[in-house]
Amino acid sequence: MFSHTTSLCLSMFLMVVLPAAGLAQQGAHATVAAAAKALGADKLGALHYTGTGSSYVITEDRAPGAAWPHRVMKSYTRDLNFRTTTSRMQLVRRDGPSGPDETLHHAIDANSPWSAQYDFWITPYAFVKAAAANQATVEAKTISGTPYKIVTFTLPGNHKVVGYINDKDLIDKVETWIGEKNDTLIEAYYRDYTDFNGVKVPTMITTKQAGELSLILIVKDVKVEA
Repeated sequence: MFSHTTSLCLSMFLMVVLPAAGLAQQGAHATVAAAAKALGADKLGALHYTGTGSSYVITEDRAPGAAWPHRVMKSYTRDLNFRTTTSRMQLVRRDGPSGPDETLHHAIDANSPWSAQYDFWITPYAFVKAAAANQATVEAKTISGTPYKIVTFTLPGNHKVVGYINDKDLIDKVETWIGEKNDTLIEAYYRDYTDFNGVKVPTMITTKQAGELSLILIVKDVKVEA
């Protein structure tokens, strides 16, 4: 009697849970497709943009709760290639108005470690492409009065990526985690989307690491490659 009841309950549980999981994935597929269309990501092969803003020095000896040291960012150049899954970045920054220039280069490809590669996947366009290919799920949630469709997927290596899609089907925020224990939160915020040849590009990009600002970028020039 107990065995029969347990089996019946399990069957009823699976009938409820498994379709719900399938619906979550179906809903995610439609949500991601709508975001890709709104962004113009479907026809985007490569993206080049430049700007200025603020850069912060990420160190291992930061005191708990302290901000990363600030630098004035004189220039920032980013090339994203979605056909080859590669990214190249160069920024020039200085410590104060009279400090010497410091130039940083950052290149990412499919063989880069996650500690570098995440910076490609948190871009809005790479996010929707990866979400479409990795059995994403979606849930609706209102945060500070703003409704979002929150899309989550996991990349190989057990790297979770989460995107917050607004009512215009544009991505307001993407977050992931880095570190040996995946316990360091990375957040990227995208604002002030502008249309460039059919592709919506955020002209204000802010990133945080471990809750503290790591980059403020004002995008000034964009080139789109279909």
